Amino acid sequence: MSEEEVIRQSQVVCDALSAEDDGLKREVLTHAGNRWSLGIVHTLGVSGKLRHAEIGRRLPGVTQRMLTRSLRQLERDGLISRFDHNEVPPRVDYELTALGRSFLARMVPLWTWLLENAEGFRDARVRFDTDNTGRAHL
Repeated sequence: MSEEEVIRQSQVVCDALSAEDDGLKREVLTHAGNRWSLGIVHTLGVSGKLRHAEIGRRLPGVTQRMLTRSLRQLERDGLISRFDHNEVPPRVDYELTALGRSFLARMVPLWTWLLENAEGFRDARVRFDTDNTGRAHL
């Protein structure tokens, strides 16, 4: 499908979204723009089933609180599954669900597009910043 066909199709998709679907879309798409959610999804996609601490070690800078919060949000939206082994000490594994694998697979083309156009973004920012020096920002 060409870019023009996709853009035309986008209106059909938007028109088909109910108010409930539109809210769900916004909430789920926050994962796509969230550093830790994307990191978790990518880590589980590449490494498979992992424990909480293993995920944390693979995401430099993530706090325990943020990791736990992100894991819960991803689990709530069905992108990851949590398996509690009911052992002492506690042992819990996380892995991507089919929905999570589908989400990750659709992120890769976006990342590829970003890499292919990174220089264009940088150039545009320099032009904007240069052209707008001294201009009041709202």
